[in-house]
Amino acid sequence: MPGSLLLRSAFAAVLVGALLPVAFSRPQDSQSVAEAARRAREKKKGSAKPAKVITDDTLDVKRGDVQSAVAEEPKIAGAPDAANQPGNRAANPGTGDAQSPAAKDEKLGDLDLLQRENRLDQDTYYSQPNFASDTAGKQKLDDEQHKIGDKRQEIDRLKGKLADLQKSLGESSSSSSRP
Repeated sequence: MPGSLLLRSAFAAVLVGALLPVAFSRPQDSQSVAEAARRAREKKKGSAKPAKVITDDTLDVKRGDVQSAVAEEPKIAGAPDAANQPGNRAANPGTGDAQSPAAKDEKLGDLDLLQRENRLDQDTYYSQPNFASDTAGKQKLDDEQHKIGDKRQEIDRLKGKLADLQKSLGESSSSSSRP
């Protein structure tokens, strides 16, 4: 028995001696995790792309894709030039009170903006937990509603004028065409 114990311990020592250098040895080309992270950061810094700047020239948008904040109206043959437009009335003072369809469209746009602004203000007002005590906010909403009502009345008045003008134009053209 003592020989087998000696044989076993010698075998274990040889085995440990042979495997110990293999277990603790590192290959020469392997790198630590920290070193790999440093190299990755340096590589990332060197290959950083410049930020893309979007300008009108680089933006590839077709005319019909986006709705403009300022509506572009197509030029109609025989329509008055820009000198007769509502923004240029000071240049052409003889236009009087007659408003063109462009002015009506402008009024409709103003009404639309007022309604949108009012909806946003309502959302802001009613999202407050104590909106009932906010009298200034309520007064602002009431004033906006009053302005919206005034714009609607003005648009209805303009639509009535336009209908009367179209009716009188239709009657005059039909009476002038009769011999």
